[in-house]
Amino acid sequence: MKKLFLTCAIIFAIITWLLLYFIPNEMRFLPPYPITETPASVGLDFESFTLTTVNEKLTLEGWWMPARTPRANLVFIHGGGSNRHSDFFKSLEFYAAMVAQGISVAVVDLRNHGDSQSDDKGLQFGRTEMRDALALIDWTREKAPDIPLYAMGISMGGATLIHAANSGVSVDGLILLDPVLDTADVIAQSAWVETGIPPALFKASAWAAAAWHGMPGGDQQAGAIAARLRQPILLIQDPGDPVTRAVYARELAAENPAIQYWEAPPASKEAAPELEWRGRWGSHVTGYILFPDLVLEQIFAFMALPP
Repeated sequence: MKKLFLTCAIIFAIITWLLLYFIPNEMRFLPPYPITETPASVGLDFESFTLTTVNEKLTLEGWWMPARTPRANLVFIHGGGSNRHSDFFKSLEFYAAMVAQGISVAVVDLRNHGDSQSDDKGLQFGRTEMRDALALIDWTREKAPDIPLYAMGISMGGATLIHAANSGVSVDGLILLDPVLDTADVIAQSAWVETGIPPALFKASAWAAAAWHGMPGGDQQAGAIAARLRQPILLIQDPGDPVTRAVYARELAAENPAIQYWEAPPASKEAAPELEWRGRWGSHVTGYILFPDLVLEQIFAFMALPP
């Protein structure tokens, strides 16, 4: 009996360690994807630059892609575990579409991503990454101060911009595509995507991520903050996204009258080959890939730029 009790205690300790420490920690410290392409791959002229965050003095690596006759500037913030040329979103093609419409684009690798420095804290779902967005927004405004400035973020990049907007930064509008709004739900869904284990079994890990690992929870997570913002926001959501689920985007859009909400069409059967290689990540941040003309139409209408 004593041996059985000891065995059960050991198993319980291992499960507790896995759920409350190992899994949240693994989610924070993802290996950075290297930069293997540049905007030249899609025919864009660009400048490489380095900027430094104000307080921590972290070095961030970026690209500036100027339009020939600029009508606006766009700061673009990538998602967690990605980088500035993300194939997962087809970022380079998106930048080219922006520049072709007279919109200059500035991007960086967020801390702990790509070629930028690490802060040894790992992913924080926008809580610390917002300082990188603030530095890039300031840099872009100084680069071209006389035209409108917009900021766009996808997935964790959306949460990053929400936190940045909450700090008081001023832009002409925010564009959020499949943003992280509920940290705990995204952690549980992401764990399911990676392991195939039902999301409900990761609820303890999601709780620990906020309680002990620094990730935002409660009224400090992006969805709660975004409900209080009053600057213009375009929220683009994929209805079948298995990671940043549409239920949270719909709730936010209904709560905040400053949000212009657009839901992409469901992925069609013809999209299956494009989605297949993504596995359980499915249609996460695929709005532009599957429906480029529709997404661009929403963005340009939101910007309402003069010809």
